[in-house]
Amino acid sequence: MSRWVGPRATVLDPFCGSGTTLLEAKLSGRRSIGIDLNPLGAALARAKLQPVTLDEVNRRLTTLAEAFRGESELEDVPEKLQSIFHRRTLAQLFYLRNALSTESADDVFLRGALLGILHGKHRRNGSTAYLSVDMPNTFSMSPEYVRRFVERNALRQPPVDVFAKLRERITRLLRSEPLRNRPSADVVQGDATRMAEILSDLGIHSVGAIVTSPPYLGVLRYGAFNWIRLWLLGHDPSEVDALLQTSDSIERYLSFFLSFLGEAARVLRPGGVAVLVIGDVHEHGQELNLAERVWEEMTGLSPFELAGMHLDAYDQNTKTTRVWGDNRKGRATPRDRVLVLRRVSRERRSTNPR
Repeated sequence: MSRWVGPRATVLDPFCGSGTTLLEAKLSGRRSIGIDLNPLGAALARAKLQPVTLDEVNRRLTTLAEAFRGESELEDVPEKLQSIFHRRTLAQLFYLRNALSTESADDVFLRGALLGILHGKHRRNGSTAYLSVDMPNTFSMSPEYVRRFVERNALRQPPVDVFAKLRERITRLLRSEPLRNRPSADVVQGDATRMAEILSDLGIHSVGAIVTSPPYLGVLRYGAFNWIRLWLLGHDPSEVDALLQTSDSIERYLSFFLSFLGEAARVLRPGGVAVLVIGDVHEHGQELNLAERVWEEMTGLSPFELAGMHLDAYDQNTKTTRVWGDNRKGRATPRDRVLVLRRVSRERRSTNPR
């Protein structure tokens, strides 16, 4: 980040996901603001940025555990959850779903930690850090797929104690120095195409840098693939997917990008940079350098100049969509491009026509 972003710049990530950019900005002494339309992303980012200590969170967790009343906490249990969690575990999840507040820093952190251990694949020795049956991966596979997977593998729901697993998790997460005496960080669940309005509500009129990874073209349905976590947050996954509207159409993607850059120009100071991580995709049987295509289409249509484009190649086995195998991983490739754009002044733009 320091290569392109000044040491005092306020950093905006309008597609903040789980908040990694915001955390790095905070650790480097920069104020940061995150925006994400996905309620799961916003919840994880808020949790990651809380300046809590292990002792404080442990005390809160002990208070919550002492107030738990057993299976009397159970509400109407959706059938699709019964094949995933033991009844005892479900009772604790229903309790925490209602008991954790959105105002307390300890509760916000605990909710994020709980989302992280909600379900996943067990270790080879049979032990687990998760609360669910042994799942194929950390995505929420469809309820019917999970039901068949459990039946086919004769899986039994482990009677996992949520409070014990949470205590293990927070001990691991809070083993380093807490985020106190660091610049502030705000996370807003909202639409990136309304950045100026969102920042204005926070009393901010401009930022020095935008560092983000926009939605990948036609790769993931974030709601459907996280329906269990969204259940814990009280959100309908189909409504989340309708909000996010990821598209397989490159024309619609480019139109979205033009709107995004127009809004980015409203909040980014002249001389500030937009650092955009854009994944290459498969298009008509060939790999498409989507970042290059975006810049070709946007040149002259927004007040930005190209400051750099850098390849970020990585092991394909680390790609999130690897979990579906070669036939189902969509259009993702093992290459991202870091597109760096610099906001130019109106005067410079008028003297540099396309």
